[in-house]
Amino acid sequence: MSIILWEVPNFKIDQKTTISIIEGTKQKEVDFDGDGSNIGRMPLLFKECGSAISVANNWLVHMKANLHKKEVNTHAQGLLHFFSFLKDLNIEWDHMPNSIRNRPTYAFKKHLKDSYRSGSLARSTANSYMRVVVNFYKFYLTRNYLFENPPFQFELIKIKSSSSHEFMQNSYIHIDTTDLRLNLPKDTSFYGLSRKLIPFNDKEWNIVDKCYRLEGKGISNTTDGDKLVSLSIEFKLAVALSRYSGLRREELITLRSNSIYKPGPEQLTQKYLIHSAGILLDPKLGIKTKNSTIRIVEIPSSLMLNLHEYINSHRYIKRRKLFESRNPQEVDNPPLLITQQGAYYSLKTLDARWGELRNAVKKEYNTFNHKFHNLRSTYATYRLKELLDTGLSEAAALDYLQSVMGHKQRSTLFGYLKFCKQDLSANQVYENSIDLLLKG
Repeated sequence: MSIILWEVPNFKIDQKTTISIIEGTKQKEVDFDGDGSNIGRMPLLFKECGSAISVANNWLVHMKANLHKKEVNTHAQGLLHFFSFLKDLNIEWDHMPNSIRNRPTYAFKKHLKDSYRSGSLARSTANSYMRVVVNFYKFYLTRNYLFENPPFQFELIKIKSSSSHEFMQNSYIHIDTTDLRLNLPKDTSFYGLSRKLIPFNDKEWNIVDKCYRLEGKGISNTTDGDKLVSLSIEFKLAVALSRYSGLRREELITLRSNSIYKPGPEQLTQKYLIHSAGILLDPKLGIKTKNSTIRIVEIPSSLMLNLHEYINSHRYIKRRKLFESRNPQEVDNPPLLITQQGAYYSLKTLDARWGELRNAVKKEYNTFNHKFHNLRSTYATYRLKELLDTGLSEAAALDYLQSVMGHKQRSTLFGYLKFCKQDLSANQVYENSIDLLLKG
């Protein structure tokens, strides 16, 4: 029996509950009265049989309702991984035997270390999952939950300060932490970038482009074997927007059709629509951005034209009308990507279609294991190559790319820069791929 992560679209709290007994069946029936408070999308954990994992869900709801966290998806993913691990070993979350290595927290720490060493889990993901589990147990420790033995030990560690201020140099700061720290070594194989930020190489991208755009086919793994499936127009547009404009997944599924327009004749002579002619990503417009930041992304002018043609197609209009009937409050602001049922595209749908495309690519390139997010880093690397080949200085190119991609720190961009320096002449590859996109 597996653990399932289920996202409730509009989760309400503070409603009055009334419990009654149904005559004949003697089953309990729960009614909810009052408007309550809507705290938005709420990821919750359930067993496959349908019963909720209440101890996990209580913490997730607490963070959104009481700590006012905008999103708890990362926390939910961490708990999903943790409780799935416990299920596989048949361990209860609060069973803390005398032997430290047999306590679920320390066993999970070893599991994360082994997963990182085997390459199945990125360093950042492993650290994130460990932090989630520590904070989960802290929630119950502060509420005096009785464990037979402590889930971990608190520690005070000393770290040398790296501040540039002279009075702070050669000084140390003390940090409260736990003995569940993973202390994983940094991976320097790809210039310090995590696996999810590694761009496609030329061969990989050429195969992806052929599979998604030219053939439009993916492969679904079913119980009856591999099945060839068609990739939808909406998924193809999502791939193009991430690959050629660097949009994140959350930005893609909340991008609005109002952001799309028909480029004028002069704009179509330009390769990119930039600055005010690009796409404004603003949470006030209903677009979900990382850390709720506002930025303008660039977009190839012909891709904008393709999007304009799409939102005026019979296919999109039919989907939009279904969406409007289901979401009357958003009649004037429909999303660009809408399912056949008239609903928002979900991250799960995007990942599922990407999995099918990846299966198709693996038939020709069996080591291809990129995630959808790697399209964004591929855009960054090839776009940086193009900017540098025009004679733009490294500083100016990085400034521009940091602006359109919404990076807070330069460190990630420096990794892309090192990839670029491998072969600056590879700009021709980017030119060819853009030409193919425009022809499509």
